[in-house]
Amino acid sequence: MSTFEQHLEEIASDLYGTSSHCDFAIVRDFVINNIVRANELLTSTCQVETLDFGSRALGIHTPYSDYDVFVVLKFPSYKNIIVRQDYHHFGLVNLDFNNVAFDSFAEDALLDNRFCLRREGVQSLMHSILINAHGCTVFGMNNDLYRLHYKRRQTSHTITAESENYRFSIDFVPAIRMHFNGYECQAVPKYGGGPKWFNECTFMVNNVQSEIRHITSGGKNMRDAIVLLKALCEVNNLPKIRNYHLVSTAINLICSDYYDEFSLEDVFLSLLYNLAEAFNEHDLPYAIYGDLDLLSNFNSLKVIEYADVLNRAFRTLKTYPDKYNLSFERCSWHFYGDDDYYE
Repeated sequence: MSTFEQHLEEIASDLYGTSSHCDFAIVRDFVINNIVRANELLTSTCQVETLDFGSRALGIHTPYSDYDVFVVLKFPSYKNIIVRQDYHHFGLVNLDFNNVAFDSFAEDALLDNRFCLRREGVQSLMHSILINAHGCTVFGMNNDLYRLHYKRRQTSHTITAESENYRFSIDFVPAIRMHFNGYECQAVPKYGGGPKWFNECTFMVNNVQSEIRHITSGGKNMRDAIVLLKALCEVNNLPKIRNYHLVSTAINLICSDYYDEFSLEDVFLSLLYNLAEAFNEHDLPYAIYGDLDLLSNFNSLKVIEYADVLNRAFRTLKTYPDKYNLSFERCSWHFYGDDDYYE
């Protein structure tokens, strides 16, 4: 094992956050069972399920990671939802309910005149329900009394639970259960840009279960490498690189023929190289649905800026496996940052 690999293992171990807080599930289940499923209008329209996603569900969380939960809306005969490409936003889809059983509420509040599901209709429904959690109190496992606070964001609805001893947030995201390309997956409301009439029905395909299966099959080395690359991006002020960019890059690497032979340093350097190449080419397809380019919201100048930073980092780090006297401080600077150190 090289000195570089030893340092990477130590740094990755330090970067990980603790496992899920013991009261996360209590607060999540309170919100779902006592707020969401208590809404008779919603439950008469569709079934409600939950699905944990994001960094904690994937096992790549840091101490600052929030919790992410899909509020999955399962409409009657959901397998009959027709998934259509959105002609104005390549990679996004429209959900056509013409062959789906729906009630008058869904027709009036959720569908447009073509019977396509409206993104804002779904988000407004979630807002009208989840805002009722604001001000509620919940007892945790050790009798910690949590007060809940609600805030709507662009794509999620955040419930923050705060007690005298702890504070954590859960981002609830509405998702539509559907059958697409032979798989059961989710469609998440996603703003597509442009005039309102162009984008009011845009959704993004997502398959959390497949992501979790792939990252789990990649083993500890892959999870460590993602956590390391996430830290490197944060230190280098690349905030637009999100978990889904790293996860998609990782899944493509896991599916390669030679992945099983990789050490941690191999996985990390390959992941960094592939991410840099994606920015060099301004093209990073979502591993589960290749028509969706995860870099479509980056303008050309931002892509060039990010590519330059990633390429410089790779050129430096690829020399480290051969440096047997590599110091921990020199290596860790790339992941922790230090204004007093210059490469």
